[in-house]
Amino acid sequence: PPWPFRVKLSLILSTVSVAGTLLFAFLSYQADKTRMLSDIDDTLCAAAVGAHSLVAPIIIAEAEVTPRTEPEYTTVYRYVQNELEEYVQRARLKFVWVIAARPDGTAYELVSNLSDEQIAAKADPMEALLLNPYELPPVYAEAVKTGQRQTGSAEDSYGSFRSCIVPYKQKNGQTVLFGADLEISAVNQRLREGITTSIAIGFFVLGVTLLVIGLVSRNIAGELRVAESEADAVRRLVFADTGKSLRSTTKEIDRLFRSMMDMKSGLRAFGKYVPTTVVSQVIASGKAEVGGERRELSLLMTDVTDFTTISEQLQPERVMIVMSEYFDRVVAPILAANGTLDKYVGDAIFAYWNAPALQPGHPVMCCRAALAARDASRKLAAEWQRDGRWAWHTRFGLHCGATVFGNVGARDRLDFTVIGSSVNLASRIEGLNKYYKTEILASSRLRDLADAEMAFRRVDYVLPKGAIEPFEIFELIGERATVMADGVWAGFLKRWDEAQALYKQRRWAEALAQFSALSAERPDDNVAKIYVDRCQSFVAAPPPPDWDGIRLFDSK
Repeated sequence: PPWPFRVKLSLILSTVSVAGTLLFAFLSYQADKTRMLSDIDDTLCAAAVGAHSLVAPIIIAEAEVTPRTEPEYTTVYRYVQNELEEYVQRARLKFVWVIAARPDGTAYELVSNLSDEQIAAKADPMEALLLNPYELPPVYAEAVKTGQRQTGSAEDSYGSFRSCIVPYKQKNGQTVLFGADLEISAVNQRLREGITTSIAIGFFVLGVTLLVIGLVSRNIAGELRVAESEADAVRRLVFADTGKSLRSTTKEIDRLFRSMMDMKSGLRAFGKYVPTTVVSQVIASGKAEVGGERRELSLLMTDVTDFTTISEQLQPERVMIVMSEYFDRVVAPILAANGTLDKYVGDAIFAYWNAPALQPGHPVMCCRAALAARDASRKLAAEWQRDGRWAWHTRFGLHCGATVFGNVGARDRLDFTVIGSSVNLASRIEGLNKYYKTEILASSRLRDLADAEMAFRRVDYVLPKGAIEPFEIFELIGERATVMADGVWAGFLKRWDEAQALYKQRRWAEALAQFSALSAERPDDNVAKIYVDRCQSFVAAPPPPDWDGIRLFDSK
């Protein structure tokens, strides 16, 4: 699986930082080693020069005589020896010494800071050191030869040392060498101390760098997570404006945020033309091609009563404004009930459920959307009537049936829609409201699927124009629990069903009495009046024995 950006960025920057720190430490080590060796050499040479200033008046006089013997190791030399030892302690050195060089390349020691006991402890006979000439080490010989101070490493029975030798030419031609030594282990210790300090500084810088890297990567990763969230919202077609301005201090990410905001604005506007469920399906499938799928859908059709008459009273521009206000109110409950708005046809609205995504319980969703849209339409009509404007009244037709939904059209211009006889039937059911003066009529199929949660009353057995088979239509009253809790409504519907049963049994006089009572109870109920008129005519002239109760409609 891909690594989080924060981890990858941290690893990359940390690797670069560690490599840089190691390189810095190595280069610092080389530079510090060179610098510290130079400082040590300068210190040693300064000590040699200082020893010359301290003991030269005495040693130079003695250097002109033959090498000293043990009896000649006088108090003067011991005094010089002690002075040199104190000097060594102050300078934190190991040895300071004075030797006389001979023309033959040998030398003998005049004096040093070592005591007799220290010399004897090395099992190096004093006579060998003091009386017998010895061959000059190369760095010493180079100082005698060039007459210039020399620095380098040397080794003898006392160990390995870093030395500085300063030559002084005497009047008699003899060269006296003043030198200062520091043990190699001490040199290394000083180097380690300096390098340890450099490494500590390096690691401190590394730690600060890693902390900065962590904070920077955390900030960038957080901004990218916001971008990811926004992209996921776009993928899910959630275009709600949070009111937050997405900005970043990183130029590229800031551009990404602005592009995302522009894209959301564009898609939000585009979503006003195309159902988001359709776009979601296209995104999920990755293709948009001609084709359809057969499925049972719940369909909702609306129409405005006397819209033609109303529109003729207004200017076209005014009609557009009023229609937009009307659609705002009526469509919102449909969308809130998870309906898909297919299209506007003049003043009519066509919406459906259960496509393209499956929606269990879609007949109930359709009914609830119709009830909420009816209430919104009623409220808007009341507001317009109070303002002296023409009130719009909405009729609804509901049906549930097999349809084909998908893309139709040319390859470069498609329309996602629903087609089939069920769509036409929903439209015909909506049109029947004009005859029955009802608001919401539904087919028997939809009523059967939603009856457990919705309350209906049977209206008629009809065969609309264009339909092949007759079917029952029902008026949607409301939520079953609410309607049944209302004793008046519950009683009315119970007696309505009883009257319908009498009507079907051709018991015209009894049915007439029931419908007359129901009509008197609800004088504005046009359906009850229709049945009163029918029963009266059937009492006067009963229908033939093959009467099937179908109400034929020859027009839409």
